[in-house]
Amino acid sequence: MTDGVVAIAMTLLVLDIDVPDGLQGQALKDALDDVQGQVGTFLLSAVVIALFWRAHHSVLRDAEWIDASLFWCNVAFLALLSLIPFPTRVLAEYGRQPLGPGLYGAVIGTAALVLYLMAVRIARGPGRRRPLPPFPAQACVFLLSVVIARFSPSAAVYSWIASVPLSVLAHRHATRTSRVSRP
Repeated sequence: MTDGVVAIAMTLLVLDIDVPDGLQGQALKDALDDVQGQVGTFLLSAVVIALFWRAHHSVLRDAEWIDASLFWCNVAFLALLSLIPFPTRVLAEYGRQPLGPGLYGAVIGTAALVLYLMAVRIARGPGRRRPLPPFPAQACVFLLSVVIARFSPSAAVYSWIASVPLSVLAHRHATRTSRVSRP
């Protein structure tokens, strides 16, 4: 099911990139210049969706059961994943206003948080006491960017870059902690 949601979400992303028919010469060049922002947000969201897809498979790989709470978390995650084309379009069109980066940050941050809740539920499910997964830096960064966007939309967008090194650090810390806690 996740594979289908990912495929549809990525398809919807590319459908928003549009150049009017019948253009030639300078008008065509201008139209192509105008869609560069759309292509950039498409690439950003395509990578985000692909990373969520990979992380979702990784989280559910450890699931030995699915109860009602895990089921509904999964439904919420898939709904947020399928919603990503909408804030992507808003970001492409209103990236210089607080709404564009704010909405995008809210959806991506919430999806990362829901996926984390699924991982926690699986790690601490019936008969399991595995170490908790590292808290998702992506959720923190993207949700914090909602506040940053109110003051500076461009700073909010640039803040998303911080999720990469913070995620690496969180993963390294979790790896070290799990090695130390093993008997």
